[in-house]
Formats: sequence, C-alpha cells, structure tokens
Amino acid sequence: MTIELKDDTLHCAGVLGVEDAEALLVLVATHPAAAVDLSACEHVHTACVQVLMAGAASISAWPAAPELSEWLRAALPQH
Repeated sequence: MTIELKDDTLHCAGVLGVEDAEALLVLVATHPAAAVDLSACEHVHTACVQVLMAGAASISAWPAAPELSEWLRAALPQH
C-alpha cells in the first residue's frame, strides 16, 4: 500500500489493507478537504472504506478495476 499526500490529494495505490486504516484515518482527519485518488488501488479493505465513509471523502478518481470501482461507488456516494 502507498498513501501519499500530493497537491492536496491523497493518492492511494496497491492494496489498502486493514493495517492501513489507521494511517488513512490520520491523513483524512488532518486533511479533510483533500480529494482521494483511488485510481491505482487494487483492493480496499472495508476498514479503509469505513474511514473514507466517516471522513466523507471526496473521491477524485476511482479504481481502474470495474468490479472494485462499482463496489466503491456504491459504498461512497458522492454529492
């Protein structure tokens, strides 16, 4: 997993596992206006999804994998 804050966007890549949820929580809490780019994610553990839900994260890019993208779009509706 890689989570990097760059240009006010959290770029997440690879597999976001349960062990990444706390680091993601810190970044989302300390940068609430940051968009989240999930385009390079291959898997997102439900703990990380819950962090994104709780933080009302603004998703700027969805994963390339159609199934993962569809699942996350349903779990993280954007307004």
